[in-house]
Amino acid sequence: MQHTPRLCIDGRTALELPQTGVIAQELIDQLVAANGEEEASEWIQKHRTVLLSHPGQVFSGQLRRYETKRKIGNSPLYWMWEKEFVKTAGISFFHRFRAIDQINVACSVSTLTTVLPPEKKLPFFITRRPNQYFAVPSHKDLELLHNRYQIAKERIFIAQPSVRRFVHFQELKAADKETVLFLVGDKENTLNLKKLAGVVKTRFPKLQPKIVSVRPQEELSPQTWIALLSNAKLCFYLCSKPFEWGTLALESLFYRIPTVFPEENQSLNELLPQTSLSLARFLINQSDMGSLKQETERVVEQLKNKGLYEPLATAATYRELYRQIMPSNCN
Repeated sequence: MQHTPRLCIDGRTALELPQTGVIAQELIDQLVAANGEEEASEWIQKHRTVLLSHPGQVFSGQLRRYETKRKIGNSPLYWMWEKEFVKTAGISFFHRFRAIDQINVACSVSTLTTVLPPEKKLPFFITRRPNQYFAVPSHKDLELLHNRYQIAKERIFIAQPSVRRFVHFQELKAADKETVLFLVGDKENTLNLKKLAGVVKTRFPKLQPKIVSVRPQEELSPQTWIALLSNAKLCFYLCSKPFEWGTLALESLFYRIPTVFPEENQSLNELLPQTSLSLARFLINQSDMGSLKQETERVVEQLKNKGLYEPLATAATYRELYRQIMPSNCN
């Protein structure tokens, strides 16, 4: 007897990887918010979606849950656990969010993996089973998966990054002090931070530097994030690993804060080619604040025209991916 088709979304990264896991949290919350809207997924509308989560995690809506204290990992023991979970949970489609060095397990059901930056380094191998699909933020990341890991291009989808829905309902507060915000990732992103901070201090002496790590242990909740942006007059988003989504940079720009990023950030570089907000051009051009603000207005219009500032953009993107991968499973 065939069971009712069910989609399982693994939301554990929203707790385990706050900076990149915001995508998992946002997708679940937006799918619930979109119920009845054009952006909604049939899996939500037909009550065929369940969540895999840690106990105590908070998501919108009252979706059925499988709760576990098991943390995501890349050990054989974890892979065995995930295979057994998929086998026994009665699901027909598994959507998970994984750092690229934590996805080497091949599930028995069709699986969409939203690929996140590596926790340590790029792996040597990724599973190539034909029922495994991948979502990445840029064409360069697609080519990396294809060329380095021999993943067929027809099983890789580009899901352009967007902002969290809450920014549409949250205004910035009055600034306590005017800062230049440096968002940094791992050590390779911070090697030249002192030199860059010196350049910025010379050019904008009235702005106080504020350095914030976006590594997993940092908590970038909406409240904390809005407080940081309320003081920021200039932002440097210095995260550039492969499969880096740039959500926080897009949100900073959403509030029209000039946001400078390295060209190595493939998703932002593809979304905003030839912008003077790239780090190299910022250093070469020595732009003043007026020029930076003018460029910010221009790129914000670009991002709006691409649909990345729509309140339910993430839900709309994954609704289409679900339809492409599983066109006949939700009947």
